[in-house]
Amino acid sequence: MDTGIQLTNGMTVRGSDSDKVGKIVEVSPTYIVVEKGFFFPSDHYIPTSAISSVGDDEVFLSVTKDEALNQGWDQPPLDSATVYQDTAYGQSDTVAAGTASSEVIAPDYVASDDRRGVDASGEALRVPVYEENLTAVTRDVDRGAVRIEKELVTEDRTVTVPVTEERVRVTRVDANDPGAVGADAFEEGVIEVPVRGQEVDVEKTARKAGEVIVEKEAETRTERVGGTVRREEVRVDDQTIDADYADDLTTRR
Repeated sequence: MDTGIQLTNGMTVRGSDSDKVGKIVEVSPTYIVVEKGFFFPSDHYIPTSAISSVGDDEVFLSVTKDEALNQGWDQPPLDSATVYQDTAYGQSDTVAAGTASSEVIAPDYVASDDRRGVDASGEALRVPVYEENLTAVTRDVDRGAVRIEKELVTEDRTVTVPVTEERVRVTRVDANDPGAVGADAFEEGVIEVPVRGQEVDVEKTARKAGEVIVEKEAETRTERVGGTVRREEVRVDDQTIDADYADDLTTRR
């Protein structure tokens, strides 16, 4: 890196593949601090030894953006007198300040996926989104009761019944027969003729006049129920400005 060029806050840091890494928020003699962004779970402390060139308002690294995110630069150096030295396979050690350092990237190194929502460790950032649903549950309730009562009712009723009565009718018949005089002639006496009749007595007998059948049947009907449910909506407000777009805005002004 050309030491004659001053590094200042706000400069855009890009990888060797020209992908934007972030903006400088702090400049140290041995490293620069790149601000925490959407893809960064924390600020990155990129050593100045990883800077290949510096433009008017841009800083280019000697590693790609994906490689920069996986160099272990998410932790500050132990003290200001040490700088990072990159070793094979992207692992970082520290050496004394002023000691020459070299950057070695393993030939079989594979950069992490740079898709939106992937953090520096390569793990996806998952944002849970919840919502509520309505579930109808039926329960048995008491709707009351149907009472069946029997009441004793008294009423007058008349029944017509045929009744037989015996009547005595006496008829005298005159005769003129001298030979018809009997032994009881001229004797007094009483002859009784029994007379019979009928009287009506009322007897009451009980009988089954019918019955009342009580049945219950289940009737299914449809009811509409409603309620208020909650759900979460996700809105992403991307407030980052691409360096090319920012330069274009500056030119227009």
